[in-house]
Amino acid sequence: MPELNELIEQIGSKFSIETVPLKIGDKVLKIIQIKDYEEYILDQVDAGDPDVTEAPFWAKLWEASSLLASFIGKQPVNPHCHMLEIGAGIGTLGIYAALCGHKITITDINEDALLFARANALLNGLTDLDIRKLDWSDPGETTLYDVIVGSEVVYDRRSYPLLVNFLRRVLAPDGVIFLAKNADLPAPTFFEELIKCFEFEKTSQTHRTGNEAQEIELFTVRHKRQANV
Repeated sequence: MPELNELIEQIGSKFSIETVPLKIGDKVLKIIQIKDYEEYILDQVDAGDPDVTEAPFWAKLWEASSLLASFIGKQPVNPHCHMLEIGAGIGTLGIYAALCGHKITITDINEDALLFARANALLNGLTDLDIRKLDWSDPGETTLYDVIVGSEVVYDRRSYPLLVNFLRRVLAPDGVIFLAKNADLPAPTFFEELIKCFEFEKTSQTHRTGNEAQEIELFTVRHKRQANV
């Protein structure tokens, strides 16, 4: 597949990469990722990289993404429902959703993340998946989405007002947002911002990888209901 080979060559010119299997639900995805992610970050620190504070969090296979992907994969497929993934990183959540039959647009602001996502989509047989760059502060023409999904997208406090305003603009009136995050990374100011426009419910689930267990929080978010007058 020429396009896939070109993407892999382009990614490989910047990063040391590997392809790993990732089992979610009843499917096994093939995922291209940065090889030895933690070591890559440490190498940046040791090298005195001035951009190390902008570490590629998008490149990590987060437990929250796998859990949210599994959740979305169990939802009924509606051909009229348009789903949006924000902060997609290397694309595992959106790719799994697409493999389960959902109509989804995968987005991220980082160009390298989009390269990985496009390569991973092709590697998993998805040749026409909609993958595009998206800036929450300047989304361009506004499309309304029935479902918006995102995992580990609330780690940067500076982005909270932008993110909430973006969600307010693009979520359909009867739409729903599903967000997943590591319970060890609290983000109280995000939820203070969120409740200005939305209401939400939270559930928690333990995600196990080998001998390690991680508590993941899943948030179901909707527009605030109008009070009866």
